[in-house]
Amino acid sequence: MRTVVVTWRPVGAQVLLRWAAERGDEVVLVETTKGRPSMRSDGWKSVVDLVPFGTTTVVAQRPADVAHIVEDAAPDLVVSFSYPHLIDDRTIAAAADAALNVHPGRLPEFRGPNPLWAVYLGEPSIDISVHRLAPGFDVGDVLAVTPVVINEALSPRVLLDIFETHVPPTLNAAVERALAGESGDPQAEGTVNTRGLFTTADGDVSWDLTARELLCRWTACEFGGVAITLPMGAGRATVTALSIVSHAATDQPPGTVLSRLGRDAIVAVRDGLVLAEFVEPSGA
Repeated sequence: MRTVVVTWRPVGAQVLLRWAAERGDEVVLVETTKGRPSMRSDGWKSVVDLVPFGTTTVVAQRPADVAHIVEDAAPDLVVSFSYPHLIDDRTIAAAADAALNVHPGRLPEFRGPNPLWAVYLGEPSIDISVHRLAPGFDVGDVLAVTPVVINEALSPRVLLDIFETHVPPTLNAAVERALAGESGDPQAEGTVNTRGLFTTADGDVSWDLTARELLCRWTACEFGGVAITLPMGAGRATVTALSIVSHAATDQPPGTVLSRLGRDAIVAVRDGLVLAEFVEPSGA
């Protein structure tokens, strides 16, 4: 099948390009962008670097600006994953078989450009959803969903593994339904918490959280390109790695450093202990 890939993050390009290659599809165009003025990112440069030699790539200010290029590519599929712009009607209509979007968040609750809020807020699981592209952000009929449990081995690497493992089969199931002529399932009515990208304020967290809450916030922000900082000594220190040591509560108040070696410290939190690695050795 002739496939157009639409993404502005390297993870989106990595997952979609590998998926297409494993299916034997021909990627006829990769569309990326520098982002909206309020959501600029250099990720598009890494996207371009991932595109196979000889594959046409366009960097769009807006999807409508390059819709004619998508039409000229005559795709069977248009597939997007992590794109900050609302994809225009012409691009959607250019797909002979289906125009789909991968959304790693439960719908309709976690619509919007940052489904990682589900991880940040400590949801017990996330949904890898594939829905039809439609006017509006993440509002189209759903063709496939894979729920994935979030366990305590969570990290940015584990989150990437989740996407690499579960997006391809979910996309395959969605494409199969689309080719069978199924429109998909309308999204259920429910709470919609559309939120933007993480800010530095979202990364300024406290030790007065449970170990799992802290792990979820670090994973989501780190994956989303925002550093997590925590109080250490007289200031705040940037966390580069985090893991849960114990859920056994101690008699020490949250933030108490129980041991430290170089950049690593075992620190008390609300319900136990975590091992944190910091950018620089920090004084107590």
